[in-house]
Amino acid sequence: MTKRIPVLKYSDQYREACFYTWYNNGRPYLGRVKGNKVVALMPPDPATGERPQKATIQRWMKEDGWIERADALDAEVSIRLDTEAIENRITVLRQLADDGKLLKQKGLNYLNETKNPFRYNPSAAVRAVVAGSEMEFKYAGQADLLVNIAGMTNKQLDKELARLLGKNENEIIDAEAENVSEDSEDSEVNDDDETDND
Repeated sequence: MTKRIPVLKYSDQYREACFYTWYNNGRPYLGRVKGNKVVALMPPDPATGERPQKATIQRWMKEDGWIERADALDAEVSIRLDTEAIENRITVLRQLADDGKLLKQKGLNYLNETKNPFRYNPSAAVRAVVAGSEMEFKYAGQADLLVNIAGMTNKQLDKELARLLGKNENEIIDAEAENVSEDSEDSEVNDDDETDND
């Protein structure tokens, strides 16, 4: 008589913990060789102290949609990284604008407080004012523009694109449709030309 191995029942919370363990370890493949390594990564079940077998984990992957959930989490991570990158860029641009403002102010202070500012090194003060003004104007505007663009919806971005192109949204859509129909007409004309040459 063969001995049956009892099938352990794991709680939903434990299954969730296993999913996050698998995800946080880089979504490892449960193949022949690495499958046992994945099992070793899993935390012991608090109720029994046991770890699930490879076949159990594979079943959970299908039943609980681990791949799809991990893809959704990866997309969320990507969105957050994009947002952080935009915020970091805005911070850098604002800092550059502030640096430009400070440089301009120091140059102006030198010109205003020195009796004869043009006697020894006037060009340095003038360059500081000009360069600082340019930096402040350039980077402050870029930071504000980036903040506005980052807060736009897809529809608002489409409208802004249309505005920049000097068209309304309908014209862009119509133009795309015309290009498609022109392409199909061109292919018909080419087919006719080939038959005439025969």
